[in-house]
Amino acid sequence: MKGVPVIGLRDLGALILVGVLSGCGSSSDGGGGAAGAGGTGGAGGAEAPLQDQYVLSDQELVPESGTFDPTSRSFYVGSATRGNITRVEADGTESILFTPPGSETWRTLGMTADDAARRLWVCAQRMDEVASEIWVFDLDSGNRDLVLNLADAAADSTCNDIAVDSASLAYISDSGNPRVYRADAGAETVMVWADDPLLSPNSGGTFGGNGIAVTEDDSFVIVSKTSTGAPPRLLRIAHDDPSSIGELVATPALEGFADGMSFLDGDLYIAMVASGNVARLTSDDDWATASVVIVAAEPGAPVPGISTVRPAEGVLYAIYSDITSNLLGIDPTPPFRIFKVDLTSFE
Repeated sequence: MKGVPVIGLRDLGALILVGVLSGCGSSSDGGGGAAGAGGTGGAGGAEAPLQDQYVLSDQELVPESGTFDPTSRSFYVGSATRGNITRVEADGTESILFTPPGSETWRTLGMTADDAARRLWVCAQRMDEVASEIWVFDLDSGNRDLVLNLADAAADSTCNDIAVDSASLAYISDSGNPRVYRADAGAETVMVWADDPLLSPNSGGTFGGNGIAVTEDDSFVIVSKTSTGAPPRLLRIAHDDPSSIGELVATPALEGFADGMSFLDGDLYIAMVASGNVARLTSDDDWATASVVIVAAEPGAPVPGISTVRPAEGVLYAIYSDITSNLLGIDPTPPFRIFKVDLTSFE
């Protein structure tokens, strides 16, 4: 399908809850706080290892997703309550990268850092309208350089989570519709990339595509669906032919709320929100099937409310947001934090 051009921020209709359960313009557009995302964190703290845990100072943040920039050695997290993007340096120093205009009407959800292109991709949704946008930031300057309106690719679209391939193209999951989108920051376009009933929510229309990741060799795009989505739970889409889509058969079967996921050293890791566990999937047949090992997010202690996992300097970090409580109108339980997952637990 032909790509559509970028447009600026504008009003659309009322936000649907299905798009928020998941789980990038200049900074002058909305009052960004960090003066240049490159900062001094990378050079100044290059010798120091990453900390085992980063407790976020804003305990109303609800950071549904996040990512890690290896060049600056910084984590970035979003906010399901007011759309801020917070930067956390290796030493724990926090700063606000971006605050959108009318921040209380925005949620920032899935995000990923593309180190090769020096871009930060962010899924953003308005809470008072049916509107999803993709925000693209320059990781070195901190500027928001691009806003893509997902509704121009397809009506009623929802931007849930996002992943990039080695060509710096972004792939976006949609919780409310059986689609995956592809965005090209260089061409300033977004388009429907895959459209298949297998990506559909269940018959009640409550939830479909959620976490998304591109295999390390760019062969496939993997999409997870939550427990409320119609089977199958995991889908494999051929990177070079999005009409070639099928189930990724996991053994044992993946149960529960599968949210944000990432590849690390050839394996796929998935945050299981309700159980507070992390699943590791290993495949030797191009992701037609995978064997599954599930461990507690912390040694001997599940952490219900984790919503994504991201690699950082050869290890894996999880983000605790308690997003489900937030979406159910229940006060989330702080502290919100980024913490290391013990990979030896999978052995």
